[in-house]
Amino acid sequence: MSDAVDLALPRIREAEGYRQFPYKDTVGVSTIGYGCALDVGWPEPFASAVCKLQTEIAETACRQLDVYADLDPVRQSVLVEMMFNLGPAKLAQFTHLFAALRAHDYVAAAQAMLDSKWAIQVKSRAVRLATLMQKGTDA
Repeated sequence: MSDAVDLALPRIREAEGYRQFPYKDTVGVSTIGYGCALDVGWPEPFASAVCKLQTEIAETACRQLDVYADLDPVRQSVLVEMMFNLGPAKLAQFTHLFAALRAHDYVAAAQAMLDSKWAIQVKSRAVRLATLMQKGTDA
């Protein structure tokens, strides 16, 4: 970052204030965070940075799952993607998936993923992730 950004950033954060949820600013613009206008769109680098942060948050949540540490990185990545997509409360409803993972039965885990409302909603994404869960490899 430049010196100007380093100096301006704390002032911007203080002046704008943080809002977790969208709100209308003083001129009626839909805004979130530290004064980030929603109706101007997000440049791809910004969206990419937010996506990376959300993925890291999903991975932190996955670390709380009793099965996560026992999985290889590919299967861990499947749970991270599901956590990203579903959130902790909905992912927790995949009781058959977690039972299969505790038993190291990856065929049953993949089937549990496919036998869900989520799979109907996300279609080919569920098939792709179930295949990764079953095989444990990207290849």
